[in-house]
Amino acid sequence: MRSPLSALLLVAGAAAAQPLASTDLPALRREVAAVHVAQARAEERAGRTLDAEDSYRQALLADPACLDGALGEARLLRDRGRPAEALARLTHLGPDATPDDDARVRLADALAGLGRPGDALALLRVHADTPAGWHALARLAAHEGAFPEALAAARRAVDGGDHGRDARLAVRALGQLAAESDCVRHPPAGPRTALRDILARDDGSDPR
Repeated sequence: MRSPLSALLLVAGAAAAQPLASTDLPALRREVAAVHVAQARAEERAGRTLDAEDSYRQALLADPACLDGALGEARLLRDRGRPAEALARLTHLGPDATPDDDARVRLADALAGLGRPGDALALLRVHADTPAGWHALARLAAHEGAFPEALAAARRAVDGGDHGRDARLAVRALGQLAAESDCVRHPPAGPRTALRDILARDDGSDPR
């Protein structure tokens, strides 16, 4: 097992080997984290999941904003029956770990998979700003039965530039689901309501 400081020492060694003016410490941290993530994935493929978990953790020591490290460690913790620790790993990530919608969608899916759909939706509601983010928001909202919100997000994705067939079909399907959901919550007045009133007043006598 490697020392918990090994990742940071690798960064320091790489920085010392370069001229001071050209050293980009954040970039070096990202490079070292990427090496650990690649090693973790190889260890997973070999079935060495505990070693892989440690390598993902080393990636996060090198770069606390390493989303791949956090997602990998959280997945392995969940698989080992430690969902609370997995969730803590994801909820303690800073905003630097999700600089774009692709990263935010990956984090939101992981949060939803750990039973925190509310946190996943909140992340996308606040930060989604591309069709990919709005599609993910629509998908997660629909999964939670929030069809009006899902429809609004799907429409926003189309308005934002996704004019593909699937995007347009999603808007139509969610429009129907939102309408049906609204009917269930707020039944319309009219003949059906009148029929219920007649049946409620019926005393069982023959009207003839």
